[in-house]
Amino acid sequence: MHFHSDLILNALIIFLPLIFYRLVFKYKNPILLFLLFLVPLIITMTFPVAMFQSVLDLRGIPLILGSFYGGIYTASLLFGSLIAYRLILGGIDLWHYTMALLPTAALVLASFRAFAGANAKKRMLMVFGVCLFLRVTVVNLYLLLEGRENFFAATFLPSLPIILVQCIMAALCVFMIETIRNQMRMQEEMIKSEKMKVVSEIAASVAHEVRNPLTAVRGFIQLLSDPKLSDRKRQEFSVITLEELDRAESIISDYLSLAKPQNEKLEPIFLEVELLKACQLLSSYANLQNVEIETDFAAPAAVRGNKSKFKQAMINIGKNAIEAMPDGGKLALNYVTDEHARTVTITIRDTGVGMNAEQLKRLGSPYYSTKDKGTGLGTMVIFSIIRGMNGHVEVQSKEGAGTTYLIRLPLHGR
Repeated sequence: MHFHSDLILNALIIFLPLIFYRLVFKYKNPILLFLLFLVPLIITMTFPVAMFQSVLDLRGIPLILGSFYGGIYTASLLFGSLIAYRLILGGIDLWHYTMALLPTAALVLASFRAFAGANAKKRMLMVFGVCLFLRVTVVNLYLLLEGRENFFAATFLPSLPIILVQCIMAALCVFMIETIRNQMRMQEEMIKSEKMKVVSEIAASVAHEVRNPLTAVRGFIQLLSDPKLSDRKRQEFSVITLEELDRAESIISDYLSLAKPQNEKLEPIFLEVELLKACQLLSSYANLQNVEIETDFAAPAAVRGNKSKFKQAMINIGKNAIEAMPDGGKLALNYVTDEHARTVTITIRDTGVGMNAEQLKRLGSPYYSTKDKGTGLGTMVIFSIIRGMNGHVEVQSKEGAGTTYLIRLPLHGR
């Protein structure tokens, strides 16, 4: 029958705000909430459902829900819009209709505080009760003011089951909104928890690693104050003290690279030039570890970023690769360009000890390192620098078969 299509349309329209509620609730703007519930209010008034010698008018559901969840400003706008649109539809005495709405408006206003402090079940009961009160008072008060005193017994009581269905639908909407709100709260708490976990891990890592060299420095300074100490020992202890201070400075620098705002100067970086510079800086360390560095740069290519940070990332990767080859090996650097995609892929491959799947998964996490004295901050810095250049880092590794870094960056001028 015809009322079936109207009923389905009204039901869909009533649940329409729930689709967008998650997005609108994030901003907590009363105007946005008003617009969200105004649409179903207008449509349900335009297309009421005539069934069982009564009218299934669902306007009360968006009116009450929008008022309670939007606050006093949203409620005022919704009640005002209801009266204005009812006047546009015609066939009604505006003064009588406004007077009939006043008790419900007063009840909603008086219930704001109780609704805000209620749990989901109490909110469902409150909305059910207010919707029932709205339908009972508005229709009967209006017709009483119009002089139709026999309406309650003759027409209203037989339509009570349909009214209860409307109230149940309103309570169901509350249940769904509260479910959405709980999911959003849990998601926000999880995000905050993850952020705090990362911060605490980094803080613990930095505190732990800085404390070690500082403790050593304190001990050697105490030894240096001994007047009986020989000049050879004094010089030896001074060198160790400076080395430990340099290590503490390196840890703090890595931390600051992650923490400080990224307002650096961006400039073209010519890969062949910068990678050769990084190889030259690594060459002495590689020779000590009996590691051979090979390069293969087929054609000139440039990316955009901060030169010093890019070089720092390449040196960090190279240093990690050399340390992964304690018995010597080969470190290969090359890059290839993809002119169609306007990207360049830098490949850094070693023949070291490699990593297992669990180590590979945790790579780049704070307070995690495959090295005995590592903090994990160096690898985090690498990932952070490449992300800042709109690039992507992929790490491939297998135990005993070495590790490969694949760094994809957009070519300069893209």
